[in-house]
Amino acid sequence: GVLDTKTGQAEFAAFYIEPIQGTGGYVIPPPNFFIELKKVLDQHGILLVVDEIQMGMWRTGKLWSIEHFGVQPDVLVFGKALTNGLNPLSGVWAREELINPEIFPPGSTHSTFNSNPMGTAVALEVLRMTSEVDYGAKVLEKGAYFLEGLKDLQKRWPQIGDVDGLGLALRAEICEADGFTPNKALLNRMEAEGMKGDIEVDGKRYGLILDVGGYHKNVITLAPSLEISKGEIDLGLKLLDAILRRCVD
Repeated sequence: GVLDTKTGQAEFAAFYIEPIQGTGGYVIPPPNFFIELKKVLDQHGILLVVDEIQMGMWRTGKLWSIEHFGVQPDVLVFGKALTNGLNPLSGVWAREELINPEIFPPGSTHSTFNSNPMGTAVALEVLRMTSEVDYGAKVLEKGAYFLEGLKDLQKRWPQIGDVDGLGLALRAEICEADGFTPNKALLNRMEAEGMKGDIEVDGKRYGLILDVGGYHKNVITLAPSLEISKGEIDLGLKLLDAILRRCVD
């Protein structure tokens, strides 16, 4: 259980969660999920720690994806997109009473990412550049356009089950013709076809690398560049359509 019956205190110090599942298949929780979760955690003195490594840095139309859900976490961890892949850098933010110079002085932790001048310089520049563009509006607009295109594909292909997205973090389940039963075999074939690099669209030959997630590994997870154009979104949708035509029996 959550409580130690002898002391009446919680046995757990913290609850770690991704606001939107990454490898789990970009699953978006219901709007009230985190509000109710935080109530329970606060009741038992358990910290809420959110992992923003995949979904942070404007991926969902907010700097941090947890901002969509109406709660303030106690601890937030981040990385990767902070330096756009150029240099490894990760970080931890937390409430001041949890992480301050008195209780958490320099040297309290060890990491192979420590003391990386290039990484910190790149991160500061990324933060400066992203502050100069309204990525909140841009990402939400492009994400809505992409999601609409995925839903159009879903109408034409019964093998596409649930589609969903928040900003430029989108998902499309590949299923049997019932639109529900996971079909990993079909997605495996789609991956192989995409890697051939011989899909012709508008007179040009393309390949398509598919990122796969979900419990059954039957979910296409889409996390394109925040600077993707509508033309590139259209091309990606055409390539998905072409791969389905090749692979569906």
